[in-house]
Amino acid sequence: MIDPKWKYIIPKYVNRTVVYALLIILSLFVIFPLLWIISTSFKPANEVMSIPPRWIPDHPTLENYINVLTNSSIPRHFLNSVLVSSIVAVVSVLAGGVTGYGLARRKSRGTSGISMFILGSQMLPATVVMVPLYLFISRFELYDTVFGLALAHLTLTMPLVTWLCKGYIDTIPIDLEEAAQMEGCSRLQALRLVILPIAAPGVAAAGMYAFVQSWNEFTLASVLTASDKSRTLPIGLTEFASLFKIDWGSTMAASVIISIPVIIIFFFMQKYIVGGLAQGAVKG
Repeated sequence: MIDPKWKYIIPKYVNRTVVYALLIILSLFVIFPLLWIISTSFKPANEVMSIPPRWIPDHPTLENYINVLTNSSIPRHFLNSVLVSSIVAVVSVLAGGVTGYGLARRKSRGTSGISMFILGSQMLPATVVMVPLYLFISRFELYDTVFGLALAHLTLTMPLVTWLCKGYIDTIPIDLEEAAQMEGCSRLQALRLVILPIAAPGVAAAGMYAFVQSWNEFTLASVLTASDKSRTLPIGLTEFASLFKIDWGSTMAASVIISIPVIIIFFFMQKYIVGGLAQGAVKG
């Protein structure tokens, strides 16, 4: 007969084993493509399509990276992506943060409707707003410009950034602001000195989301740009593919270069991002 204490210990360890097994499988599912991209980026052309496939190249080379950095437009596209994504992140945080603060603190009959409208707009795919955005950008002569593309990307990032900021500020007691105002602070000073330091994780999460969303966006960038002066990295990847051939080595090398800035930013800001997303999802 089984000892009664094992009736509780065995299910506990079985559940833990199952959970860890699922986590390992999911991790491998995510890591496998990344490792293959890195491996392929160091392969010479004759090893990319070798059969059977090789994880570790027999003759690793930096030729693909040299080709990307010296014989392509990737460096220019990289600068464009940095400019567009930075503009989008800063404007999204400033405008979305102020809007989220107003929705969180100014409770009125129409506040809930406005909040739901903002969140609902996030559910629209980019293809729905593509034609109106193209006409708008062209009308103001912003087609094929960095600023015009950043303006278009704001329509994708602002709704969720506003919602994140509102949800996070909802978790901050309004008593803190009232106490600061009783000490002589204006509402703006209370916002700057009291709310912003507390809301830093939420702001970081919102800013990171806006940056990555703009950095990876392809659809609008392919429609609203026409030359290297404004094209971003996702569009730049297509220059390694022609009608009859794809340079997989250079494509993978460029993919690694594209991923590095986002990985670095996430590595240094992961504490704020995870905390901000978790807190921002509590209310709203």
